[in-house]
Amino acid sequence: MYVINVPGSNNTTKKGSKWHNKIYWNLGLFSAIFGLLTIYFIVVINREELPVHHSHNEDILIVVKEERPDDIPANSENNIRLLPKDTIINPDKNGDRRDIASIDGDVEILNEPVIDDKALEEAIAEVEHKETYSDGENGAEDKKEDKKEHNMESVKGNLAELSKPWPPVVVPDDPHLYKLPGEDTNVSTSRAELDMRMNSIRDSMRLSWKRYKQCAWGDDKLHPDSCHGSTWFGLGLTIIDSLDTMFLMGMKEELLEAYNFVQDIDYKKGAKNVNIFEITIRVLGAFLTMFNFTKDQMYLNKAVELGDMLIDSGAFKTSSGVPLSDIDLSTGVSHRPTCPGCSKMSSLSEVTTIQLEFNELTRLTKDPKYKESSDRAMSTILQHIPEDHLPRIYVNVNSGVTSGTLTLGARGDSYYEYLLKQWIQTGEQRYQEEYLAAVQSIKDKLVFSSRRGLTYIAEILESKKISHKMDHLVCFLPGSLALGTLHGAPSWHLELAEQVIRTCVEMYRTKSGLAPEIIKFDSASKLFISRNDEFSLLRPETVESLFILWRLTKKPMYREWAWDIYSSIERSAKSDNGYSSMERINTDRPRRKGDLESFFLAETLKYLYLINGPDDVLPLKRYVFNTEAHPFPIRSADFGRTNENG
Repeated sequence: MYVINVPGSNNTTKKGSKWHNKIYWNLGLFSAIFGLLTIYFIVVINREELPVHHSHNEDILIVVKEERPDDIPANSENNIRLLPKDTIINPDKNGDRRDIASIDGDVEILNEPVIDDKALEEAIAEVEHKETYSDGENGAEDKKEDKKEHNMESVKGNLAELSKPWPPVVVPDDPHLYKLPGEDTNVSTSRAELDMRMNSIRDSMRLSWKRYKQCAWGDDKLHPDSCHGSTWFGLGLTIIDSLDTMFLMGMKEELLEAYNFVQDIDYKKGAKNVNIFEITIRVLGAFLTMFNFTKDQMYLNKAVELGDMLIDSGAFKTSSGVPLSDIDLSTGVSHRPTCPGCSKMSSLSEVTTIQLEFNELTRLTKDPKYKESSDRAMSTILQHIPEDHLPRIYVNVNSGVTSGTLTLGARGDSYYEYLLKQWIQTGEQRYQEEYLAAVQSIKDKLVFSSRRGLTYIAEILESKKISHKMDHLVCFLPGSLALGTLHGAPSWHLELAEQVIRTCVEMYRTKSGLAPEIIKFDSASKLFISRNDEFSLLRPETVESLFILWRLTKKPMYREWAWDIYSSIERSAKSDNGYSSMERINTDRPRRKGDLESFFLAETLKYLYLINGPDDVLPLKRYVFNTEAHPFPIRSADFGRTNENG
């Protein structure tokens, strides 16, 4: 493997003069220079601009896989640095290499200046996973033979693909001058304009429903461009998840179609590997909300049937009370993940984000078994809480001890959300105390600010190193922080919420106006997006937080930013086939992924609709939304307690 270190400047070559023609013995040197120039032409000139984010005076590192000639020493002239074949390297902020791991597989071409250990571990695991589970023993041997035939042409192709221009999100240099569009607006939008917006959002819901009905009726997920559906739960998830959104929007005809489908659902005809957390927040949550909205016993019956199946599956009968992650709906038996490479540990967010739904089922049925089961899991986590009150993302089912990365993103996010919302829902003091302690530690350990004034929430890897990475999922936090102040949390929570939401909105300043899945900050505190993160699932977290902040502060900019996000969805994610998740969102021509998550209908469109509606619809003093945006009434007295601030 060669690591060709192309300086950021001074890439010049001295011109020959006439007396060179007389020195034929120097042809060897000339050939060597010609070879270097050829590599320079292939790698640098043809690639336009490598998507790295060093400061202007740092070197650009390009990894090229090739057999190392034994007769050329490392660190030779012409800035060529030679490393062992099949080594993944990670340059530090000074451009120096750092050997990370040797893999008998394809070398990853890393186009970021600083890659955290978590990302490298995931890349290594992915290669190992592919070799272990995709190839088999014979396939692995064949793959090794194929690697021997790997040639420079394929390397050039990979470089050409990975080296396409990738403009980072640009923010002004002066933080004192930096303001988001619309931040200074004090103009209130007229009711007529708001009604127009609500009608437009309702039309978006109708278009999505129409395409789903046309192409994927009864399936869990819509693929609008290929006009087909796919199965996850085997229950018609998009129909169930959309129920209360259609109810709030007054879509009576569509709601009747959904009702007729739901009443015939047979859980035992569902899928074999269904995540208990996901079916709880999406299906159980939707049925509980619809019963509270309509008082139709059919919805409560479906909720009770599912709740009983989850309890009777044995998921909660572990030594710690922490539930197993999955259930086979066809047999009603719970189990650990069966997918190749999946962790046998449970995720923090999964085992601590079922409590609102089980609490509500107990409240409606007066049967304590649901709340008791989910409470036991939560109690185990709190008994083993770290000193900093910030549990890690993996949970040992047998002990309840957590390990791994500390993050408010994937696998960690809704633990913090449900600490707050269990306090709001039940009035239990232990949740209030733990939530407030956790937020204080978040502020002390994870809150960072870029040089340009963007406040973000970092991660701490298992190695204790800080990763300056923030998932879009983290954008739930401004809403939770603001909501807490409505129920008695300190006022500085709202101040922090208003700082973080600006960063969340900044994520949408791409060419498509859509936010990526993840943003990162480099050593110069510059926000950038990696190629692998340049996609959008049309997630709801930012508009959810904007909705809550609007309700609490009445600052027009929050409603206007939400409308800007909706307008970008209309411009970039909509076609004649309806809406789709998106790839390559920071290009002039964003590419459709061709699928649509049910949470776009359940959450994103719902929050966009509510932020433009009157405040007396689902007031935040009287309702708490579960993590899938299904609202439950706040009845802490029904749990034997009083939330004095509720």
